[in-house]
Amino acid sequence: MTVTDLLRPLLVRSPRSSMAVLEWLGAGYKADARFSAVHPRYRAYWDRDSEAYVTADLGEYGGRYAYYWGRYGDACHREALRQLLDPGDTYIDVGANIGMHSLFASRLVGPAGMVLAFEPHPESFQQLSAHIAMNRIHWCEPLNVALSDCSAATILRQAEEHSGTATLREGVSGRTFTINTRVGDDVLAEREFPGKSILKVDVEGYEFHVLRGLRRTLERVHAAWVEVTPEWLSAMGERAEDLYRYMAGLGFAACLPRLKWKLKLFSPRLNLDPIASPPSNQHDVLFVRRPSITVQEAP
Repeated sequence: MTVTDLLRPLLVRSPRSSMAVLEWLGAGYKADARFSAVHPRYRAYWDRDSEAYVTADLGEYGGRYAYYWGRYGDACHREALRQLLDPGDTYIDVGANIGMHSLFASRLVGPAGMVLAFEPHPESFQQLSAHIAMNRIHWCEPLNVALSDCSAATILRQAEEHSGTATLREGVSGRTFTINTRVGDDVLAEREFPGKSILKVDVEGYEFHVLRGLRRTLERVHAAWVEVTPEWLSAMGERAEDLYRYMAGLGFAACLPRLKWKLKLFSPRLNLDPIASPPSNQHDVLFVRRPSITVQEAP
């Protein structure tokens, strides 16, 4: 048993999670090798935000973070979903990994809504499917498909042990998987989206390909949360500015989401800063179609 195990009952009751605290406890980003030898390495826990049972690999910093805090770490996206999604809405998760955002969104939209979780990584897809099945969320559909702007056989590369680093970018060394891509519009053409439809795209530098393949679908989307990494886009001969311009041409306004915490610990409020051009570092951007949807901003 580790010190972090002994302190977990306190950590899961903390109002705010922090990787810095895990670093101080020796369980941070650089502790993968150490925790790969911890027994048991694979653990199940109750995610209190998603109200779902999930499994975690302590040998991956993402799983370790979620397990010791008792909830997934992306508080900003979760707060956005709380404000964007209502019962009966649709959430499209492109790059679902093991399904943490899909599980959370499923509880928000309820049985009258729909969640589509796209994940091409074969091992992550198995865990995603297991999470959906073990929580009996029949309105969340896992799809073992990589979305793109063309249909072709290609290579999925996993740079680190953490499955969330899997990418279709070239020049990345690590484990490889041969997969097929499909044009998103073709996959979703016959789908009816109940309520409002919210899209999330986080595919490690392949986001512009996905968005180009969803041009018709984006006409039915009310808001799109996209991870943008200018360096990765540049390595593929693309520019973040062009991605922003593409979304603007489809009627979306770009906003940078951030959380404002009361006393830096409690009651996070979502704040949206309108922007015209992308920052130079990796960032999440919320593209909002106005005036069809409004997001409550922090005072």
